[in-house]
Amino acid sequence: MIPDQSSIPWIRSRSFYGALAAGLVLTATGCARILGPGPEEPTRSEGKRGAVKRSADLIERMHDRYAGKWYRTLKFEQINTFVTQSGGEQKSRWLQHLSVPGRLRIDFLPLSTKSGLLILNNRVTSFDNGRRVESRRSIQPILTLTGDVYAIPSEITLRRLDSLGVRLSRFHTQRWEGKRVYVIGAEEGDLESTQVWIDADRLVLVRFIQRDRRGDRSIITDTRIGKYREIDGYLVALEFTSYRDGKVFFREEYENVRVNEPMPSGVFDATRWAAAQPSV
Repeated sequence: MIPDQSSIPWIRSRSFYGALAAGLVLTATGCARILGPGPEEPTRSEGKRGAVKRSADLIERMHDRYAGKWYRTLKFEQINTFVTQSGGEQKSRWLQHLSVPGRLRIDFLPLSTKSGLLILNNRVTSFDNGRRVESRRSIQPILTLTGDVYAIPSEITLRRLDSLGVRLSRFHTQRWEGKRVYVIGAEEGDLESTQVWIDADRLVLVRFIQRDRRGDRSIITDTRIGKYREIDGYLVALEFTSYRDGKVFFREEYENVRVNEPMPSGVFDATRWAAAQPSV
């Protein structure tokens, strides 16, 4: 699970992670396969409560569907594939410990480097060789929409989306990859505004498009969330793929996923980063 890395200079300074941070500035041109609107049947998310017609309705339904039923913790290994401009691939592995809401530890493998990231309630702290390098506040959209949304009040989720530039007044439904989706933040046909795509039946994130300004340029990152699987009775997304100009630019895949295991003592304590380093 990749955090927003644009505000972390240490990552930008390293060869692979610098390329990754620069590269997750993606354009969505040609990426989407959108089917035209057609007759729709009520989804499980609508039921007796009626149709979902507003962004606030959707976030509330997401929260209510899984409140107390979502996983509390995940431990997994993440396999990263970064595609260079020449078409080559660079591989890396991370070990991650996630606690919902709002806590994520990423250890760059091998663990002997003692390097990685710690995210606590939208503050990202980076470590290099066991030393704290940088700490900044940064709202994490993917963490918010794949975990926190089911555990925190809906009003907080909506405030975070607004802070990320998602225009909550824009809302529509359409079909994508054969399924009905709700879209927050854009009108139909707009694939450049910052927006959230939610599976209308399962109420899980399937796509996030983020528009950023870098100097005089607009940068668009299009991330698809897929391969949801039930693990010990909980839905877990196992693949995140980002695109640029219709081509895969970065892919992260999860292996050795463990659900609701106790977290090691001190694993989320920034003052004990090296001392509390977990094992693979």
